[in-house]
Amino acid sequence: MRRLALLALLLPLVAPAQPALAQASATVCPVRVDPAAFASEARLSALATRQGTFGPRPTGSAAHAGYVDWLEEEMAAIPGLQLSSLPYAIDRWDNLGTGLTVGGTSVQVAAPVPFSSSTGAGGVSAPLVHLAAGTNITAANAAGKIVVRDLPWTSVPNLLFYPPTLGYSMYDPGMTINLLGSESMEAPAAADADLKAAAAAGALGVIEVSQLPHAQIKDMYAPYEGLPYGVPGAYVGADQGKQIKDALAAGQPVQASLTVNAAWTPTTTRTLLATLPGGSAQKIVVESHTDGMSPVWDNGPLTMIEMARYLSSLPVECRPRTVQFAFVTGHLYQHLTGPDVREGGAGQLAAQLDAEYDQGKVSSVVVLEHLGAKRYDAVARPNGLPGKQLVASPNLTELLWVPVSESTPLRELVKGHIEYWDVRRTAILKGLSAADLATVPHHCSFGGEGTPYNQHLLPVIAPIAAPKTLFSPQFGAEAIDLPVMRKASLAFTDVVLDLGPMAQSAVAGDVTTMRQQRAAGTPGCA
Repeated sequence: MRRLALLALLLPLVAPAQPALAQASATVCPVRVDPAAFASEARLSALATRQGTFGPRPTGSAAHAGYVDWLEEEMAAIPGLQLSSLPYAIDRWDNLGTGLTVGGTSVQVAAPVPFSSSTGAGGVSAPLVHLAAGTNITAANAAGKIVVRDLPWTSVPNLLFYPPTLGYSMYDPGMTINLLGSESMEAPAAADADLKAAAAAGALGVIEVSQLPHAQIKDMYAPYEGLPYGVPGAYVGADQGKQIKDALAAGQPVQASLTVNAAWTPTTTRTLLATLPGGSAQKIVVESHTDGMSPVWDNGPLTMIEMARYLSSLPVECRPRTVQFAFVTGHLYQHLTGPDVREGGAGQLAAQLDAEYDQGKVSSVVVLEHLGAKRYDAVARPNGLPGKQLVASPNLTELLWVPVSESTPLRELVKGHIEYWDVRRTAILKGLSAADLATVPHHCSFGGEGTPYNQHLLPVIAPIAAPKTLFSPQFGAEAIDLPVMRKASLAFTDVVLDLGPMAQSAVAGDVTTMRQQRAAGTPGCA
């Protein structure tokens, strides 16, 4: 019945039949993805395991290039796809080694802060100073010193994800979400502000202390601006942080030596495009990024492989629009083309699609990130150990946020498929930032890769979760709930299937008016 209701909503909005469809009136097209014709959980598991063999994939690294090459091989094996690439020249940042001693005693380092200033192999030595949260890093308290900082935790109230605030609809039939609770996770992105402030203050380095143990943050990778910091920085776990603070608690000056040996290496990276021609050249773009630390960070491409395989098996008459799969680079190198633009490869592609949209070449964008991310809770560590540790929930995934641009038919389309495939703990949203009616779009953030497409005023559907395991390669394919990932993959393949015949006026909704307002001078997002 839900399917019939959805069709009743969309049929008045469907564009007049194109010649290709008229000529193929005898062709019977599926009204929904046949799960028997789609990848099994075992297949998705095999893909995630294969992805994991590449290890961490910083932008432009050999592992990243190998992963993109493998994706190209997978897509090349699918009949009918046309492959191309968008290359970019970058200076890759390579970690050659890190080290830390405090008061002459070695302290284990979990990871350098990416894009830190290199100390060379000899490191830098200076007195330590602990500046607690809320204390600004200034020349008066930090010049000539190595600053110790505690990473903050962000917290967002769950009520924000319900109507009438950011929410459009919530699907949580098991009532697993505490309305008075919040979603929280550690925020290594705060290191960006700390290192910039430390450099401006004349500090010689920064040590960021996590509340999580070393084993869970080893080789953590964030922030990922792609621009050099003026000081070296490193992360340490909760036990190592206590070791440092205990040394400082004695009240005597403590000398430390910090080594972040790094190099910048010219290289190239690329966005891979795989185009499946349809009845018209107007394209639906399905996008995800390829550079990341773990399988859950980059499992969107795995769904895209199987979505392409399914759609290519259909007669062209069942694909009224072309579908282009974009495997984007630069997610971990946001200033991909220089210091003045922060959008990574997604922003570069969004600008191109923006220019093509008014020519009728682009219909919509579907961005896939972190599907089926298992929920991990931060709990107290046993035996009085400092900080917290992440423990997997036995039966819950992280809340899946699905920001959808300003179109009621588009939001209803997504809502119907989420509920049909029972993708639980899903919030369909108007955006992930407060509304500003003076700008177009009104919600400037979609939380991840969907943001630049939304800011370029393209019709966008952008599912994303925020797993606490995101930044660490210590969590592998076991951090993905494969049954939920498969349900989400089926749901968004159905979304793409239904976007094919949907009238562009319904797809766009208020985006059409917003593009006119932008042309007339209404400001966009800063």
